[in-house]
Amino acid sequence: MKNLELASPSEMSASARTGEITTILAAAIVRTLVADEPKQRVVGLGFLPDQRVHTTPYQEEQL
Repeated sequence: MKNLELASPSEMSASARTGEITTILAAAIVRTLVADEPKQRVVGLGFLPDQRVHTTPYQEEQL
């Protein structure tokens, strides 16, 4: 990946900062729109098909 050396915002004009922000946002939108759909993965938890897992519900202590 290419490292960019950006100018300090204090050295840039308001229009230059606006242009930089617009460019960054546009690139992010384009990457989002052209990205491949995430692939679904099958993740097993190591349980047998007929096993179930239950949690103990939280119970407040009675005073």
